[in-house]
Amino acid sequence: MRTKALLALSSCVAIVATTIAAPSAMAAALNNYFETPAAGSPYTLAKWAADGWNAPWHQGLDTRTYIDSSVKRSGSKSLRVTYPAGQYGPGPSGAQAPFAIPRAQQYYVAQWVRFSSDFSWGNTNFAGKVGVGLGAGASCSGGQACDGYNGFTSRFIWRSGGKAAIYYYSMDHASQYGDYRDLSLDGQPVYYPPGQWVEIVQRVKVNTVTNGNANPDGEIQVWFNGRSAALITGLKFVRNGDLIDRAYLSSFAGGGDASFAPTRTGYIWYDDLRVNTSPI
Repeated sequence: MRTKALLALSSCVAIVATTIAAPSAMAAALNNYFETPAAGSPYTLAKWAADGWNAPWHQGLDTRTYIDSSVKRSGSKSLRVTYPAGQYGPGPSGAQAPFAIPRAQQYYVAQWVRFSSDFSWGNTNFAGKVGVGLGAGASCSGGQACDGYNGFTSRFIWRSGGKAAIYYYSMDHASQYGDYRDLSLDGQPVYYPPGQWVEIVQRVKVNTVTNGNANPDGEIQVWFNGRSAALITGLKFVRNGDLIDRAYLSSFAGGGDASFAPTRTGYIWYDDLRVNTSPI
């Protein structure tokens, strides 16, 4: 089995960006392989900070996260997040925290995820947030209108039956809530396979701004197990100086009402989390 050290140095399979932002003097990188905290304990905000990940607030880290030595993708541990039966939203379900990262026009975030074998996708409606996404500024989300001054978010979600999608807020989102794009491989929709590890990667590039006007050159690209599964271009995220500045842990069930709540308690495990301004 690969060790964590080798994983940290290895690259994801065949990831090539279609558009690269102007390079900085040094790439910003933040990794977490969940090896430092003691197994069998919550991964609290203080423990995240000890590993170099800092956030001003959180939901659920103290009560619904767990460092697990019985399920791991590599090394000896992984992070488990609990989705309690009958609960939805980031207050009583899963976990959230906006971890600070150096400001940059473009970021990649890669992670391995595994759903429990009997994971419930919901009740009569089906949706939920998965893993670590990216955000900027005031992190426009939650049904807000994005005016170019209140930031944006881009996160992974599941839909009916575990269909994988990317969910994002931009200045042009078409409904009250954000837009989504289902992931696709060879013309077929992608589904999260319960009980199996899969790697999900996203790249977000912030649009340029000219005289206070947003240019439609923002991008989101997604890879699933090393294969390109979505490319969204022509996006307008900002019309001010906001750049990507947070790796946004957003992992919970819902949905806006109890119809999205899982019918039984389930878990998602995370491992080998990497955030970088350069291709991973």
